[in-house]
Amino acid sequence: MSELREVQVRDNVWVWGFDGDGPAASYGANCVAVVADAGVVLIDTLLSPAHARRVEAALRQKTDRPVRLVVLTHHHADHTWGAVHFVRQGALLVAHRACRERMAADHPGQLAARRGQAEAAELLSEVVLVLPSLTFDQGIGVHLGVEVEVWHPGHGHTPGDAFVYLPDAAVAVCGDLVFHRYHFNYQDADLAGVRRGLEALRSLDAEVFVPGHGLPGGPEVLQAQAAYHDAVEEVVRQGLAAGKGEAEVTGELQARFPGYGLTSALPVTYARVREWLLRPARGGRA
Repeated sequence: MSELREVQVRDNVWVWGFDGDGPAASYGANCVAVVADAGVVLIDTLLSPAHARRVEAALRQKTDRPVRLVVLTHHHADHTWGAVHFVRQGALLVAHRACRERMAADHPGQLAARRGQAEAAELLSEVVLVLPSLTFDQGIGVHLGVEVEVWHPGHGHTPGDAFVYLPDAAVAVCGDLVFHRYHFNYQDADLAGVRRGLEALRSLDAEVFVPGHGLPGGPEVLQAQAAYHDAVEEVVRQGLAAGKGEAEVTGELQARFPGYGLTSALPVTYARVREWLLRPARGGRA
């Protein structure tokens, strides 16, 4: 496991993650801490208890206040499997209802399969699956001395997406509605919904946007994500018209976005965008 990356975006808001895109780096996912008067709100918990312990050690350099609440932005393992570390300490685990449903349905089989992979077996040996004990459908407000708003923008990256808005700090924690210099994972995405999710984020009075993967930034982070979706659609559409297959199209996407992480997601990108473009009533971006 590499060195933990730390970015402080406000006096009481920190972002932690690992550079890289393999399991040891939790695929470049971010964990965000909001330190409030009555305790800490943690947003996403990375891939394993080992990752969560590294975050906790960094958090303890900032505050001794307990983690009261853990908010999950969606069900993917790189954002959720570290949660057990904080739940065991008494933190309340919160997510959208559909996030909980997907965790319950998908995670047992996924964990068993990934423990059979040499690169992840040891890292995942401590994972104990836990489910959110508090769920919501549209949104929820948290008041611990700092106002924290959690919103569901609809099915975007996944059916159970949530983003977190800190109105007093003008900070939005985007979850995987936004990837910054990482290839977007379209596996569970609604391709029109991901654009609606970006519009919901744009509607906030936020100055700082924390992506699910990659470094925080300003509104340009949202602009870059929208441009990425446009480019992916264009490359796949042109590839289909020219009779190109997966290998050629994914190679063009790598060349279009040099240095981006999560290239392993590109075959799924090709398959999902191709399927979407070829739907008779769709024909492209809604």
